Amino acid sequence: MAELIKQDVALYTSLLAIVNSPLFRRTQRINSVEHAVSVLGMPRVGALIQSMALRSALDADGHWQAFWDSATEVALLCQCLVDRFPHMNADHAYTLGMMHDIGSAVMRMNYPDYQQWALAQANANAAQTRKAERERYGTDRFELAGRLAHGWFMPDSVATALAFQAHAQASLMGKAQVSDDVKNANALLILAKDISGEYHRYWNFANRVSLDRLLVRTLDHLSLPEHEYLDIKEDLVERLATSELVTNRSL
Repeated sequence: MAELIKQDVALYTSLLAIVNSPLFRRTQRINSVEHAVSVLGMPRVGALIQSMALRSALDADGHWQAFWDSATEVALLCQCLVDRFPHMNADHAYTLGMMHDIGSAVMRMNYPDYQQWALAQANANAAQTRKAERERYGTDRFELAGRLAHGWFMPDSVATALAFQAHAQASLMGKAQVSDDVKNANALLILAKDISGEYHRYWNFANRVSLDRLLVRTLDHLSLPEHEYLDIKEDLVERLATSELVTNRSL
């Protein structure tokens, strides 16, 4: 596997960038593919290869750099956070984060007016977004994400969690029922997206806001005290802000 990875420059550099991310606080820099594979493990390396292949298939010309940068950041944060929750599947965390918004990319590819229309819906919650998209396009970003994950032979648990993002958020708010696995996966995703958003507000203090209701319910579900989460968030945001992670993104 290491020899095959070395034959693909993009995959080679991406693997080393991820394993050396300051988010994971490695005691020493990893410079070989063999060492990186042994540290990450085959399931996580497989997830990276799948995400790279998917990116090549959907964006061969490289027009969506900002989209992939954002997805990679959320994926890395999911991977970093999941170790704090032993009942969650750590091997699937990266794929979950990488794929969480892939449905919107597919919508943009297939519907010329989608991007402008979606911007007008920016303040809608997941359930409202799902309903509006189904009324206008006959499908929604969450369903497409789940179908795409399934079609690319990603874990069934990931495909289901992606497809039921809107339902999971409603469940966290006490308005729907989903399985614990779906709820847990989406709780992890909500934390990662919140930390990513905080990082991008890092230098704009006027935009700092208190925890919203969905995030509070998510912390309750995970039995994670608010003060502990704020410490985790501060630590990860500072690591993002003071590291070379941004310039090392290569997915």
